[in-house]
Amino acid sequence: MNKIKLTLLCTSLAVSGTASAGWTDFFTQTDEAAKVESQVVKGSTAQSIDELNNAVKTAQVASDINNNGVVGALVKQLGVTETQATGGAGALFQMAKTKMTDSAFSQVSNSVPGMAGLLGAVPQAKPASSTGNLLGALATATGNDTLISAASLANTFQQLDLSKGMISQFAPVLVNYVKQSGGDVTANLLRAALTGL
Repeated sequence: MNKIKLTLLCTSLAVSGTASAGWTDFFTQTDEAAKVESQVVKGSTAQSIDELNNAVKTAQVASDINNNGVVGALVKQLGVTETQATGGAGALFQMAKTKMTDSAFSQVSNSVPGMAGLLGAVPQAKPASSTGNLLGALATATGNDTLISAASLANTFQQLDLSKGMISQFAPVLVNYVKQSGGDVTANLLRAALTGL
């Protein structure tokens, strides 16, 4: 009888110990799960913040490329203002567009981010100086498209407070920029359109 009691007591202790251990394990597992969940949430938040920061950096880089692309090259290489660079580049691209096929200009345009903005930045035509009027009158009288374009370009550069001599300095910078961003074939298309400036 004592053996039965002892066996029952041992079994009871073993069961209660197992049950106790089970509850302890349950609480331990719950705490560990909470820690893992917390780390996952923190990790997700950190990952989301990193992704957001990367998106902002990417947008900033894109903005810098657009802002410092061809306009930045002109400002840096020729010492002109951003307004002069934007208007002058736009005027040259606008003139080149009139001498190129649509597909050729599209190829050039694709290699210059913000082309629409450059074309839109060209100052509206104003009455030219007496020299400009003489050149414009001569161009119109002869019907020479090259002279008409040259007169218009000289007028635009004058409005930007740039000498007409700056036209020949802008052109190679634009061609070089297009060469770097669009390749030799695209640069040659632009070069051919700007020949004679």
